[in-house]
Amino acid sequence: MNAPAIRLGRWHQAYLYSMGMVLVLSGILWLVFHYFVRIEGEFGPTLHPLEPWWLRMHGIAAAAFLIGFGSVLPGHVRRAWGAARNRMTGTIFFAVMVTLILSGYFLYYVGSDAVRDVMALAHWVVGLALPFFTVWHVWRGRVWRQLKLAEQRASNVVVSVPENQLADSRIRHRAGGARS
Repeated sequence: MNAPAIRLGRWHQAYLYSMGMVLVLSGILWLVFHYFVRIEGEFGPTLHPLEPWWLRMHGIAAAAFLIGFGSVLPGHVRRAWGAARNRMTGTIFFAVMVTLILSGYFLYYVGSDAVRDVMALAHWVVGLALPFFTVWHVWRGRVWRQLKLAEQRASNVVVSVPENQLADSRIRHRAGGARS
């Protein structure tokens, strides 16, 4: 009996990648609009009207992504950990996610400016690195899987000898034994 697969299904991957992309892009757009795109208001430079919408999109994408992230824990993470596969990048990816979740929580619920400044910096630095950690984790998993498949194929190789060569060697062996 085969062990359950560690690799995520096609729809599961599509959901996580699409929600992750919306999450990262909305975060980047919020950063750009917050720090670099200002409009002239009645009393000087003011927030762009799209800035709150990027933040709202980021919040809903975060909630949707958390559903997907939680869904990989009982299957993908548990089975991969048990099989000792891709533990280093998985642990780092998990730590990155926990950092983003906690810093996002503190940004939303903590009112202290000092804490918010530190959490904001941590959140957007780690958030901008998230795509790189994702690619690294997926790439390492695929490389590991290809190495294991190659090992499995190498251990299952049966040396085949064409039947006519096998028959010739039997005849030579018998002939050699008859001469002695």
